[in-house]
Amino acid sequence: MVTNVIRVGDKIDLVSTNVSEGEEDRKVYKSQVYDVAGEEQLKITMPQEKGRLLLLHLDTVYRLQFYAETGLYECKGKVVDRYKTDNVYVVVVDIISALKKIQRREFYRLNCLLETGVHILKEEELIAGDLHHILKMQELSRPVYEEGIIVDISGGGARIVADCEVEEGIYVILKFQTEMRTGSQEYELLARVVTRRSLENRKKKYELRVEFEQISNKVRESLIKYIFEEERKNRKNEKG
Repeated sequence: MVTNVIRVGDKIDLVSTNVSEGEEDRKVYKSQVYDVAGEEQLKITMPQEKGRLLLLHLDTVYRLQFYAETGLYECKGKVVDRYKTDNVYVVVVDIISALKKIQRREFYRLNCLLETGVHILKEEELIAGDLHHILKMQELSRPVYEEGIIVDISGGGARIVADCEVEEGIYVILKFQTEMRTGSQEYELLARVVTRRSLENRKKKYELRVEFEQISNKVRESLIKYIFEEERKNRKNEKG
């Protein structure tokens, strides 16, 4: 199945399988397929971060997530060799589990820098119940939106850096805009704060992880379309 699905140049995420790390904290290394050596072995480029090579240790096992033409696939792989050829640093990975297709379109995260407004919902706004009625109330009250930056986003949620000190479990409205080939799209999304942490060396800056609530299929699909259009654009730029 591997040789039928995976192609040279396909992007890969190598996800740490360290059991001591939580799912949110697991390291993810970006790479791409250098050569398909058969059903049981792949050669990939050595991951880099900020222009520096990241040395993957021998015998380490990773979850390999492939972004193939026909969708997203996953298997486990073990690093068995490293070498340099034609000025390319290559990692040899043995495939140690079956390759399976995964339905993660709405959860694939795009690294980005999107300006957003963050409004912390008040009790009277929460009583309104659904997003439609909350926004109707806001048309009259003109709520305050704090400035923030979305640093990654998926169809299911986002990670935001902002000044607002908000507790976990609190609901917020995010207001932001995306640009696509078909034009700009404005979003006003209800979200729940899942985690919050202070950023080191950045006074009064917080990282918020949020999950979207009451998001319609139409809006989610629009957001996913933007995410994959940007991802294709990034892949094209990487290939030169």
